[in-house]
Amino acid sequence: MEKILTCAQMRAADKFTIESGVPSAELMERAGRAIADEAEKILSAAGGRRVLAVCGGGNNGGDGYCAARLLAERGYEAAVYALGEKCSEDCAAQRARFTGRLYAAFPEEKYDLVIDAVFGTGFKGVPDGKFAEAIARINGCGAPVLAADIPSGLNGDTGTAALAVHAQKTVTIGEKKFGLYLESGADCCGEIVRADIGIRLPPASYALRFSAADLAGLFPPKKKNSNKGSFGKAGILAGSLAYSGAALLAAGGALRAGAGYTHLFCPQSVFPYYIGKYPEAILTPVPDEEGFVRFDEGAMRAVSENADALAVGMGCGAGRGIYECIAFFLSEFRGTLVLDADALNAISVYGADILREKSCRVILTPHLKEFSRLAGVSLEQVRAGGAEFARAFAAEYGVTLLLKSNACIVTNGKNTALAAEGTPALARGGSGDVLSGIVCALAARGVTAMRASIGGAYLLGRAGALAERERGEYCVLASDVIDKIPAAVAEIVRGGESGTEVPPQNAED
Repeated sequence: MEKILTCAQMRAADKFTIESGVPSAELMERAGRAIADEAEKILSAAGGRRVLAVCGGGNNGGDGYCAARLLAERGYEAAVYALGEKCSEDCAAQRARFTGRLYAAFPEEKYDLVIDAVFGTGFKGVPDGKFAEAIARINGCGAPVLAADIPSGLNGDTGTAALAVHAQKTVTIGEKKFGLYLESGADCCGEIVRADIGIRLPPASYALRFSAADLAGLFPPKKKNSNKGSFGKAGILAGSLAYSGAALLAAGGALRAGAGYTHLFCPQSVFPYYIGKYPEAILTPVPDEEGFVRFDEGAMRAVSENADALAVGMGCGAGRGIYECIAFFLSEFRGTLVLDADALNAISVYGADILREKSCRVILTPHLKEFSRLAGVSLEQVRAGGAEFARAFAAEYGVTLLLKSNACIVTNGKNTALAAEGTPALARGGSGDVLSGIVCALAARGVTAMRASIGGAYLLGRAGALAERERGEYCVLASDVIDKIPAAVAEIVRGGESGTEVPPQNAED
């Protein structure tokens, strides 16, 4: 697994390392060398010799000056466009050591590579003036772009950007940051390479990104002396006459993710249409009204008694009926309750305070718009809040939050993880329904809420990527993703067999 830091945490790590005896000038030299090494790889592969570093006046600019000097020492034709008139102490020292051509305006000459070292992770807001012009010139120069630490203009915590450099490769210094993966970061960074320059991390709680090997504990070898009851009961309460497909997609995800039983509870009106769709699933009708689930205490008690984990809301409609069902489960259910789609929309309409008192573990799986409604803030505020806003919400309501986007944030208010295995091919209706089914099945097997959410996000992302290889990013259907879950599980199992130490599956961190 790898650590994902906020910009403040990265600055604290820099300070901690310097106070531990490594001079800041030495760290800058190491960072410049790492950038120069990656620049040389790009230049060598293309047979290029000419490189331009665009440098601001902060420490990120200092890294760029250092990289340009080292490339010149290696025989490359290196030049610098100097943007910052006022420089930090270390940046000024590196600028003084650079003896090559120094431009006061963006040069008209053609270069084989441009190094972006304008802004670092401390940047927030909107670039303006000569900085905005420089970013536009970098993006339009026609040469490959290598970003130093983070593409200039990108928010290092949230990935939001009004105007940012679009790099082919980003050399991130020390540890990776949230902004590299969230929002526009996914499009601006290109290939992300981490440069370990010896920065030490002070004791703190850091977000994690899990690999296949880290998640192998989700699928341990089955004991020969086991039966279907050994692997839990996943319940799916979903569907309506208006949105009948969501229930089938959620059930398909649950069936492929390894629960011993998958029990689909659907409105009476759609029950005939579901017969035989998944012969492996138990199918039970529940009372409805005009095609939507209606609250009936006896029926909902039977639902809760036949599930170790229960996923609710997919295609249900955001009416009062499903809200009353949710309130009942929160009070009476003792397993893990996964709330998705219309369950979240109903809570947004009728009141989120019901989440505060509960008898069960709760996982919420909203996309950004659903989360903005749930939290009562604008979509822009959610995006600007990033992982910290998600963490605070999860802590306030005592839930595990799986916030879906191009990269998923998973947090229980104490621990946070990032899942960035997804693909734009998953930007299709039904993908979230499949995810809810996967998460429900993992939780039904006794996996903790946090790890079930991390594992579900990872599996959906990998299954989507595998489906994309066959179908192309525009042609993947949610049902195609279900078909690729076994291959994604196989990747996790192989990762565990590689010898990497696997954390216990009941770990919450």
